[in-house]
Amino acid sequence: ASGGVAVLTTPGRDNVGSSILGESDLCNMEGAVFGLPQSNLVILGKADGAGAIVLRGVVKEGAEEFEEVELEVKSDDMDVDNSDCLLRSFDVLSKTKLLAASEVSFGSESVFSVFFVESPSPSGTPYSIVVMSGADSNLESGINLQVVFVHRISEVSGSVSVQHGELVSITPMVADEKTKSCVSFGCVWSSGHACVYCISVNQETSKPFEVSEWTLVGDTPEKIAKAREEGFYGSDNIVAMDLFSLPHHVFEAQSVLSSDEKMPQTRASSTPLPDPLPSFLPDRLSMHGTWCAGHDHSQDQILVAICRRSGMLEIYDLLDLKRSPNDVSPIWQSRGCGHGASVLAHSDQDIAVRLPESHQVEAAEIRVFVTGPSLSLDGENDKEKDAWMLRSLCILVNTSLGDLHLYSGCKRSSNLNLEFTRIPLGNVSRPSEEAGRHLTKLRRKGIVSESDVMAFRPNRLHRFCAISGEDGLFAATQRPLWFVSERGTPTVVSHKSRHVAPAGGRPVPVSGFSAAMPAVFQNASCGFITLHERIGRIGSQRLTLYSGLYDVFSPHGVLPGGGICVQKVPLGVTVRHIEFIDDASVSTSSRPIYVMLISREIEADQSYLNDDGLSPEERQRIKDEKESARIKKQVEADLGGFDIEQEWVEEIEREDCFEVDRNLGFAPSIPQRKYEVWLVDASSQFSVLDKYELNEFEHGTALKSLFLTNVIEDSDETPEKSLFVSVGTSFIDQDGEDLASKGRVLLFQVKKSKRRTQGVHRRHAPLHLNLRSEKEITVGPVTSLSSLKSEDTYRVVVGAGAEVTVEQWGSGKLTQVGFYHAHMQVQEIVLFKTFFLLSDAYDSLHFLVWRESDKSLTLLAKDYEPTQVFAAGLISRGGAMAFVCHDDRQNLKFFQYAPADAEARGGNKLVCRADVHIGSQTTALQSHWCQSSLLFNSCTMPSTLAALKQQDVLFGRLEDDQRFAVTFGTTDGSVGSIISLSEPVFWRLTALQSVMSNALESNCALSHRAWRLFRRSTSRGGCRSNDRKK
Repeated sequence: ASGGVAVLTTPGRDNVGSSILGESDLCNMEGAVFGLPQSNLVILGKADGAGAIVLRGVVKEGAEEFEEVELEVKSDDMDVDNSDCLLRSFDVLSKTKLLAASEVSFGSESVFSVFFVESPSPSGTPYSIVVMSGADSNLESGINLQVVFVHRISEVSGSVSVQHGELVSITPMVADEKTKSCVSFGCVWSSGHACVYCISVNQETSKPFEVSEWTLVGDTPEKIAKAREEGFYGSDNIVAMDLFSLPHHVFEAQSVLSSDEKMPQTRASSTPLPDPLPSFLPDRLSMHGTWCAGHDHSQDQILVAICRRSGMLEIYDLLDLKRSPNDVSPIWQSRGCGHGASVLAHSDQDIAVRLPESHQVEAAEIRVFVTGPSLSLDGENDKEKDAWMLRSLCILVNTSLGDLHLYSGCKRSSNLNLEFTRIPLGNVSRPSEEAGRHLTKLRRKGIVSESDVMAFRPNRLHRFCAISGEDGLFAATQRPLWFVSERGTPTVVSHKSRHVAPAGGRPVPVSGFSAAMPAVFQNASCGFITLHERIGRIGSQRLTLYSGLYDVFSPHGVLPGGGICVQKVPLGVTVRHIEFIDDASVSTSSRPIYVMLISREIEADQSYLNDDGLSPEERQRIKDEKESARIKKQVEADLGGFDIEQEWVEEIEREDCFEVDRNLGFAPSIPQRKYEVWLVDASSQFSVLDKYELNEFEHGTALKSLFLTNVIEDSDETPEKSLFVSVGTSFIDQDGEDLASKGRVLLFQVKKSKRRTQGVHRRHAPLHLNLRSEKEITVGPVTSLSSLKSEDTYRVVVGAGAEVTVEQWGSGKLTQVGFYHAHMQVQEIVLFKTFFLLSDAYDSLHFLVWRESDKSLTLLAKDYEPTQVFAAGLISRGGAMAFVCHDDRQNLKFFQYAPADAEARGGNKLVCRADVHIGSQTTALQSHWCQSSLLFNSCTMPSTLAALKQQDVLFGRLEDDQRFAVTFGTTDGSVGSIISLSEPVFWRLTALQSVMSNALESNCALSHRAWRLFRRSTSRGGCRSNDRKK
C-alpha cells in the first residue's frame, strides 16, 4: 500500500534530524571562514582586520567540538620588506587581515597552508602570499603551523607594467591535479586589471617555493578614451574572475578555426540586437560527452574565467597563459554576462546583445561549478555512470544590484559548441526596499555606523563537493541559497538560520561558509560550517556546525523548486488529516508529536456466507414458512383493501436477495476502508506511538487539536483549559440508503505512561491516546470541527449535516449551548475571534457572529447565489478583510461584509468584490500571516520578530505588516497563494499584465484574459448558452 506525508522544509530549518551538531555565539567577526582540514583548524577573520580567531577541532568523550587556540602576541612589529624573511605564524594570524586561505595536499606527507593576507605596511603594497607547513606530527596541541615562505605582491605587474590599485576580489584557490605541484588563484584590482598567481612546490631544489604572476589587462589608455564616448558598457575593465578545474573535453568544439582564419573583431553597432540564440532545454549528457569511468581528475585543466564591464565573458586555459602571457586568446567567449542574456553562446565575432538602458549593472562575482552527485574513484560501475548523467555544468553570476543569474551548459547536436542557457530561479535574491528603509532607520538611531564603501568584496559564492554526496554551490547573498541538482536539473533551495538577525543591519545574513571541516570529525567529508548574524547587538554572529544536507538529499526527498525541499515519509496508509500537538509537556522542538486521521484498505472476509450451518431440509422448511407468511399477509391485504407492497418490501432480508452457489465458488472478500487515529513521533520518521481504531462502517471526516475549558456550573473556581484531540466521524453503508447518516464526536487527550518501555523511545516517556468522551450526533455526519474562544472560555464548534452546534466541555461530557440551522450541508467553518464564516456545500457563504450574553449564533449576511462551495478562507490587509471561496467551476470569488454598501441590501448580503477563474480544483484554503522580508532568513520567527521590534518599535503598524494571505494546493499538484497588495503596487502589476498580454505571443492564439474570466454554474438557473459572465 502507498501513502504517507510530505514534509516541506529548508536546510537549517531545525535540528530535528540532528543536522546541526553544535552552535556557538561570537562577536565582531568579519565573516570569512577558512578551513584547514588536515591541520584540524578553522580560522575566522576579525571585523577590525587585525588578526583572526583560530579554532581547533577536537573529539572529547565521543563529542565533536571546537576549542579556541590562544595566539601569542608579540610587541615587536612585523618586517615584511624582504620576500625571503620568515614570519612567525602567530604574527600572521594576529596582526594581518586574512583575505584567503586554503590547504593544499601534495601527497600524504606534503601538506601546506597557503594564505593571502593584507599586512600593515608604511610603503608599498600591503598584500602578501604566506605558505605554512606543519611544525610537527602532533596536530592536537597548539597551532602547529610554521611559516616557510613569504612573497610580497608588487604594485606593478612585471609582465605588462600596469598598476594594480586596491584589491577588489580574490578567487578561491585551485590545486593542479595534473602536476600535483602547484596551486593557483586570481585577483581583481580596482584598476580594471586581473592577475593570476601560481605557487609551485619543488622540494628538491634550494628554493622549494616559487610564485609566478600573469596579468589580464582591462582598459588600455587608448581604450579608456574611446570608452568615455561609448558610455558605461563601452569599458573592458575586468570586474569579476574565477578559476576552476574541468576535464579537457568540455570546451572542445567540433571545428576550431586558426588565428589566421578568424574574422577580425569589430565593434558592434549601437542598435541593440536580440539574443543570438533562442532558449532551449539543457542536455547534460551531450555536454559531458561520453561517460568516463573512474574519472580521477588527472586530465583536468585549470581554466580562468573573467567577466568585463561590457558583458564579455572570456575563458582562458592557464597553460596558454603560461606559454604566451602577452598574446593569449580565449578558448571560449560570449557577450551578455551580467546583463541578463538568455543564452551565452561561443562566438569569435563581436555580436551585439541587448544592454540595460534604465540602469547600470555589471557582474560582481562569477562561479563556474558542477551540480549533481559526487563522483568517486571506484572505477567502472553502473552507479558511477548514472552520476555522470545527472551532473550539470553551471555558471552563476552575482550582479552589482544583487541579482543572481544561473546558466546551465550543454552542447547542441548541430555544432557541438558549448552553450549556456539561463535557468529561471523563481527566487528573489536582491535586497528588498523594506531592508533598505530599515537600514536607514538603524543608521539614524546610531545602531549602525555610516561605514565607508570598501573596494574589497568578500566571496559570497562558495563551491562545495561531497556534502551529503552532492556537489554544488552555496550563495551567501541577501537571501542565502543552495544550488543543487534535482534529477539532473539545477534547482535552488533556500537556507534558513536559527535566531538570525533581521535583514538590513548587515549586508548579508550568512557572512561565512566553509565546507572544509577538521579531519578528526566523523562527518568531515560531508559537513559544513556557517557563520551568520544573530539577534542582539549589531555585529554578533553565531557559528553553526552541520553534519550535512541529509534532510534535503534524503532517499525520498524531492526538490520541486521555489526554494523548498519535500521529504516524503511513506506510511503505507492514506493520511486524511494531520494536527500538531501544541502542548509543551508532551511535544517539544526536538520531539514534535502529531496526531493523524488515516484510512487503510482491507479485505473484508465473507466466509460466513458460505455456510449458515443448516441442512438443505431446514433451509427449505424456513423458506416455506416465510412464503406461507407472505401469502397470508397478501390475502389479508386483499380482503382489507390495502396495499401490502411497502410493508413486505421493508421485511426483505439479505439472504433473500443473495445466495451463495457453492458449485460456482465461495463468497469473495470485498474491499473495505478502515479508519484509525494515530499518534506519531516526527523525530523518528513518524513512528506510531499509539493508535485508536474506529468502529466498523465508521468514517473519519474531521480532526482538530484544540483547547477546551472545563466549565463547572455553580462553582467559583477558575475553570482550567486542557488540550484535546477531537475527531469527527460519520457512519456510512451500515444501513444502506434507507436511513440518514449519523456521526460521533470523540475527544482524546495525550497522556504519558507511568511505565517506561524499552525500545527506540526509551529516552522519553511513552505516550498514548486516552479517550475522554464521545457524543453521538444524530443530525448528520460531522464534517467540521473548530475551536471558539469567547471571554476566556474555549468551546468546540461542530458542523454536522445542516446544523452548527456549539458544545461546551464540563463534567466529563459535551453539552450543547448554541446552534444555527444552515440550508443544505455544512462544508466548512472558519473562525476568527467570535465571527463564523460558514460554507454551505450547495448554498454559498454565510457570515455569523457568536454572542456570549445569550449564547446564540446570529446571521449577519450571506451570499444569495446558489454556489457549490468546495473551500473557503480569509484574506486581510490592515483593517480590511475579505472572504474567499472556491466553487465547483474552478473559480475564486472574493466577498466582503460591507453593511453601508448599496449592494449589501441593508447589510444582509455579502458584496462580491472580485472573481477569477484559476482553472484548477482545490479542497482547502489555508490562511496564514504574511511575514516581512526582514524575517525571511529566519527559521525561529518569534525570536527574530522580537529583535526587530526592539530595533524598530513602530514595526507592525503599517498595513503591509498586517497581512493575511491564502495558500491552496490543487488536485493537479500545484501550489498557489493569494496575497493582498497596496493600491499602487496593484495598478503597477495591472499595467504590466496588460503590456505582457499584448507583447507576448500565446499558444494557439488563445487569450489569457479570457481564460481568467469567471465561469458561471449551469445548475439551478445558471447561464446555459454562455459559460462566461463577462
